[in-house]
Amino acid sequence: MPIRLSGLASGLDTDAIIKELMSAQSLKKTNLEGNKKKLEWKKEKWEEMNTKIYALYTEKLSSLKLQGTYLSHKAASSDESKLTAKAESTANGTYTVEIEQLANAQYVTGKQIKSKNLTLQSTLESAGMAAGQTISVQKGGDPETRKTLTIDDETKMSDLVDFLKSAGLNANFSADDGRFYVGSRTTGEENSFTLVSDYTGEDGLAALGLQNFDEETVKTDRVANSADEIAIVAASDARVKLNGAVITSSVNSVKANGLSLELKGVTSQPVSITVTNDSESVYGKIKEFVKSYNELMTDMYEKYNAASARDYQMLTDDDKESMSEKQIELWEDKIKGSLLRRDDTLNSLMSVFRSAMQKTVEVDGKSYSLSSFGVGTGAYTEHGLLHIDGDSEDGQYASKEDKLKSAIDQDPELVSKVFSGVISDFYKTLSEKMSASSISSALTLYNDKQIQSQITDYDKSISAWEDRLSNLEEKYYKQFSAMEAAMANLQSQQSQLAGLLGTA
Repeated sequence: MPIRLSGLASGLDTDAIIKELMSAQSLKKTNLEGNKKKLEWKKEKWEEMNTKIYALYTEKLSSLKLQGTYLSHKAASSDESKLTAKAESTANGTYTVEIEQLANAQYVTGKQIKSKNLTLQSTLESAGMAAGQTISVQKGGDPETRKTLTIDDETKMSDLVDFLKSAGLNANFSADDGRFYVGSRTTGEENSFTLVSDYTGEDGLAALGLQNFDEETVKTDRVANSADEIAIVAASDARVKLNGAVITSSVNSVKANGLSLELKGVTSQPVSITVTNDSESVYGKIKEFVKSYNELMTDMYEKYNAASARDYQMLTDDDKESMSEKQIELWEDKIKGSLLRRDDTLNSLMSVFRSAMQKTVEVDGKSYSLSSFGVGTGAYTEHGLLHIDGDSEDGQYASKEDKLKSAIDQDPELVSKVFSGVISDFYKTLSEKMSASSISSALTLYNDKQIQSQITDYDKSISAWEDRLSNLEEKYYKQFSAMEAAMANLQSQQSQLAGLLGTA
């Protein structure tokens, strides 16, 4: 910024005068900045609203439009210490389950290597293992999984552990008790493993408290009765009889005929699984939807009918200098709260919501709506909020007949067809409204592209005004400088004239 020495000849406060002149000219730019800020606030309000509606769309409607949601079943086990179960909509009735065997992972716990003070950094040779031999690991009897490690005089305990891990096993050498612990990472016979060295003597795996574990060796459990023995837990598949049919699984979770079974222990007698309609779950999902719907409708109605902020103009920097932060916040909140007042898009959305809940669905030649099951709107003054007759948490409607629960218990198929039909139509309508257009992006319910374009236009206009004001300010300073120069020249001439007259 240039240093200006102004007013020397005229005695005028040139800077103050130009500042006042520029203040009047800057009003247009200030208004543009205020309008831009207000538009940005409006965009933020719409983003918040769009997020809420999209959440209803994805978290509630996407599930409730499916008939299966209303046909939820629950499964009860007669012995949850042995077996727990979950049921899908395809399961029904009573089942008997016998668990003959659980799925196990293969584990090998080596003998204790005595009096060698070995650590992970010790070499295998120091443990008594001969260099030059090759150790191989193979999983599940599949030759393609085979990995090999050749031992030399520098191979450490940690190298062997790392090799076993790279082969897909859990492995560790515990220096505390001088043992190797090796096991499958997952259960099931397909995840069993063999561990074999091409040396079979005392300088082979035996030096590490282990032995060659071929496919036959690892099929039978072996319990260690002393520190000088190796313990083996053989890999096994779960074996279950469901209504007399044998089912095997590599894990202790079994899925069959719409049942998901979690196996916990071998049974001595059959366990009964009873599958029934999960009425409470279905009722709860509908109730949660009604709650979310009402919260959203209330929010939209309040924003649409917000008090006018016509008397609240956007604050300038000068305005803010004379106000506290709290005063500024309250003032701006008043403006923000009114930004969606009488918004046409918002009004259209509220109409979509209300219309969706009044749709009818034809089932077997008869028309049904949500109100057929005691789900409907209340007084006109509530502007479309929903209520469930018999809802214990709704004081005004708690005493009414609970048609919804009765229908879910007695005819879940009808409930599923009507509710999924109404919600599917609602979901489809919102999908269409959220499709991309020339003024809005995909998954957006308002004209976000148009608003962003307007914000960009404001940026261009503000930038143009900044250039214009800068040029105007420079022009004013040049004019005042010219005036100062003229006055200085006049004063010089007057001094000369006065000098001449005085001399005369």
